[in-house]
Amino acid sequence: MIKLSNIFSDYMVFQRDTEENVIWGYAKGSVSVLLQKAQKEAQLEAQIEAQIEAEDKETEAFEEKVEADENGYFEVKLPKHPAGGDFSLTIWDDDAEKQTIEHITFGDVFVCGGQSNMELPIARTMERYAEEIKSTDNMNIRFFRVPEKFNFHNTEEMIESGSWKYAKMPEILDFGAVAYFIAKEISEKENVTVGIYNTAIGGTPVKSWVSEETMRGLGLHVKEFEECQNDEWVQETQKREQAEDMAWREDADKSFEVDLSSRPSGTFNVPGFFEGTPLGGKCLAVYFKKEFELPAGWDKEEVKLYLGAIIDSDKVYVNGEYVGETGYLYPPRIYKVPKGLLKEGKNVVEIRLLVFRREGGFMPGIGKHYMLKRPDGETVSLAGEWEYTVAKEMPFIENMTFFSYKATGVYNCMIYPLRRVKNKGFFFYQGESNVDDYATYKDEFEAVIKDWRRLWGDDSLPFMFVQLASFNDGNRAGYYGRRCLLTEEQRKCTELPNTAMIQAYDLGEFNDLHPTNKKEVGRRAALAAEDLVYGRSKYIPGPEKKDVIFGQAADGKGENEASDELEAEVIFDDSIKLILSHAIDALIEEDRDETKVIGFCYWKDEKSFAADAELAGDNRVKVKYPKDAEAISYAWSDSPLDANVYSEDLLPVVPFYVSISAKEL
Repeated sequence: MIKLSNIFSDYMVFQRDTEENVIWGYAKGSVSVLLQKAQKEAQLEAQIEAQIEAEDKETEAFEEKVEADENGYFEVKLPKHPAGGDFSLTIWDDDAEKQTIEHITFGDVFVCGGQSNMELPIARTMERYAEEIKSTDNMNIRFFRVPEKFNFHNTEEMIESGSWKYAKMPEILDFGAVAYFIAKEISEKENVTVGIYNTAIGGTPVKSWVSEETMRGLGLHVKEFEECQNDEWVQETQKREQAEDMAWREDADKSFEVDLSSRPSGTFNVPGFFEGTPLGGKCLAVYFKKEFELPAGWDKEEVKLYLGAIIDSDKVYVNGEYVGETGYLYPPRIYKVPKGLLKEGKNVVEIRLLVFRREGGFMPGIGKHYMLKRPDGETVSLAGEWEYTVAKEMPFIENMTFFSYKATGVYNCMIYPLRRVKNKGFFFYQGESNVDDYATYKDEFEAVIKDWRRLWGDDSLPFMFVQLASFNDGNRAGYYGRRCLLTEEQRKCTELPNTAMIQAYDLGEFNDLHPTNKKEVGRRAALAAEDLVYGRSKYIPGPEKKDVIFGQAADGKGENEASDELEAEVIFDDSIKLILSHAIDALIEEDRDETKVIGFCYWKDEKSFAADAELAGDNRVKVKYPKDAEAISYAWSDSPLDANVYSEDLLPVVPFYVSISAKEL
């Protein structure tokens, strides 16, 4: 009996130009491995070679027979091969059991990891990229989604489910969007097939991706890990919490089926949060209704209903017909309204909204929210006053325990089983779940980088990671939090060799934890790969400050003379020319001022205030601040989307905070 990891499946990609690719698995007795070119390709090459009488004729097939060891393990190394080819792989044992894998090729292989912004599928970005994606049929971009799994007892050898796919509809909709656009950029620049292993799981903190040995060495999360080794407790917790969650939802859903005429009701202005209103501070099942008028013609085509992100869960009906639902708070809701459902005159949208954690509402923000939109672009706003009725005030229910978030569990069975896969490097996008634990992030993330490199036996493997994008729960007030402290810890991790940081703060959306501008993330990540992987050009994440000169009087007086306002000169690298701009395909305010430097602040009493600033040459910015200011900063907030200083190749200035006494945070 032959047992192979599921990474050995149709459309697999092996790393080109190396003698370290292996076929491995478990069997009894002897095992034969045959790698040969697909028949059509072999025939075509034979014809070409006969015509040109090639002297260095490539081997048409590779075959080797090995004995499995006492544990049943076998391994066969493949010969070095350049990019390309369409191969089949056949493996058989003494009992003549045979497994055949088709359409294998050689190219460049990468492992991607992290949490939701690396996992986010193309399907969630179709509002931006629909035309491009629908027309894609590209065998040079291939993807293996490593199935989610945890194990707190031991490392595992096998990936037991999943399969390779290539970029075409509808399979492409499940590809991680960041990973896809990275692969697309690299494939086009290098003229090579790119194979991606995506291991990312939404919500995972960095501790999920490190080994037990390293975790114990750090002295972090050990108690949590050992608690999770109690299988009975883990299974009981999962079973109980799932039953409680299901019962809660069923109870809430039933509350909408009774006569609500005697329940508390009122009006609410959408979008907005429930805090400070009669709906605030409560767990609820609450019914919302919006009546509106439509002219003739809206029944002729399918229409889209945009509702933004709703906190927490919703089921939506148009004119009494169900059109969609979302069971958690993050995704902006976009539902299709079938042709013929809308009508001339009065129409109604109804929402059955569930609030789990006493903090409900309709997320405000930039973008296509709270409206109906026809294919021709005509819209009807649904913002404004909605009627509501409280169906039932519900009990508070704790968040479910996600064991994939616990220390080491997913490393053991999603990263470790890939260690024999020869690859060109790693792309990582994670950090949202560590914002409140920023103090230990550098130690933990550097441990991940070292662990993965050690696992693959190569301390120089490129490790390229994305900084967090902007986000602050849809609130412009309370602009400064801990997000920038976490991103600063991420920046410090570039002190490790062969690492690169890809900035994304300008690609975020302050009201969406999962911004959809993943194509620009992919472009920037591919620029990092051009340097670390392919050695073609030096990568910089964006202009970084070299020095800050404080104390120049803005009115021309000396520092010790009477002056209410001083000036700092921020100096960047000599090779960089600064411009005022915004990110490619960024979602920005329509009235954004692109002629004035925005993003610099001065600080007093731990509060930030916008500072006047101006470009003072190709690589210098002058920043004004009051004499009693304590620090100046750039893009130092949870959501610095207004910041507008870039390099000429549209990479944003790296955020910084520096005290006036030159003691940096």
